[in-house]
Amino acid sequence: MGSNPAPRVRFRGRGLGALAVVALLLTACSAGGDRPGPISTPTATVTPRAPIEGLFDVGGGRRIYLECRGNGPATVLLLGGLRAAADYWNRTDTKPTTVMQGVGESAPVCSYDRPGTVREGNAFGRSDPIPQPSSERSAVADLHALLAAADVHGPFVLVGHSYGGCIARLYASTYPDQVDGMVLVDALSEAVADAMSPEQYAQLQTSQQVPAEDITAYPGIERLDTDAVNAQLRTAPPIRPMPLTVLSADRLLAPQWQAMIDSGQLSPGTPSDLGAAVDRAQEVSQDYQAHLVPGAVHITETHSGHDIPLDNPAIVTRAILDVVAKAR
Repeated sequence: MGSNPAPRVRFRGRGLGALAVVALLLTACSAGGDRPGPISTPTATVTPRAPIEGLFDVGGGRRIYLECRGNGPATVLLLGGLRAAADYWNRTDTKPTTVMQGVGESAPVCSYDRPGTVREGNAFGRSDPIPQPSSERSAVADLHALLAAADVHGPFVLVGHSYGGCIARLYASTYPDQVDGMVLVDALSEAVADAMSPEQYAQLQTSQQVPAEDITAYPGIERLDTDAVNAQLRTAPPIRPMPLTVLSADRLLAPQWQAMIDSGQLSPGTPSDLGAAVDRAQEVSQDYQAHLVPGAVHITETHSGHDIPLDNPAIVTRAILDVVAKAR
C-alpha cells in the first residue's frame, strides 16, 4: 500500500461490517473512479492554514494519508464510518457542495484514510495497513500521532459519521483539552447492543460479516472487534461539556430490509424482521448520544438514510459550522 498505485477489490453490496447499523455503509465500496497516481510524502512542516495532502509517518514504520484545506481558528476533523476513506467527505449523491468543500470555505478541515479503508471505485486506502480486526482505541492513537506528525493543532471540532462517531467520542474523552466541539452524524454507539436482545444482536453481527473473498483480496480491510468497541466506550471518561450536535437518519431500514437481503447486501438467512429491531435500537442509540452533554442539539429531520453526508451534505455542513461558531 503506501504510495504504490492503488489496487482494487470488489465488495459485496456496499461492504457491510459487524456492528454497523446497516447500510452502514460504506459508500466506500461504490463503483467508478479512476486510479490515482502515486502520493508523495510532504517534506515541510504544514498546518491546516495551507492546503496539505500526503502521507505522514506515525511511527512503527507506518504512514497515514491526510488532507486539509481552509482557514480559521478551529480545525474540523472529519472521521468517516467503517472502511470509509477521506474521499467519502468529498462526495455527494445529490450533487450540491460536498461537506469537505462547504466546511472548507469557512473553516480549516481535515480528513484522512484510516488503515483498512476503501476509496471510491473500490481502490484501497492510501494508508499503510494494520492487523485487523481493530478498535477505536487504536484509531484514536493513530489519529493523535497523525495530527502531531502533520503539525496540525487544535482546538478541534470532531465530526464522526457512523463508526467514526465512536472514534470521535473516545478521542474527546482521551484528549479533552484538544476538543472544543463535536458533531455526531448518525453515529453508532454501545447503546445499539444494549437496546437489542442478545439473539438479535448476534443476528445483526452475522448479517454483516465481511465475506471471506473480500478478506482474501484485502487482508487489511477494516474490521471491528465489536466487544472491544463497546467496552471501550462504556469505560471511557465522560465527555466534558462542549457544543454537541447529533444528526439522525429519518429513513427507516425495516421497509427495505428484505430487499437488502435479496440483493446480497445482507447475509443469506438474515431474519426479515430484524430491520425493525435495528430501527428501534438505533432510535435509542441516537437519543442516548443526544444526552452525552448538557444542551446538546438533536436534529432528527434530516431527510436522509444512514449516509447523511451524501444524502444531505448541506445539513451536515450547517451543523458543523454552527458548532464551530459556538466553540469559538
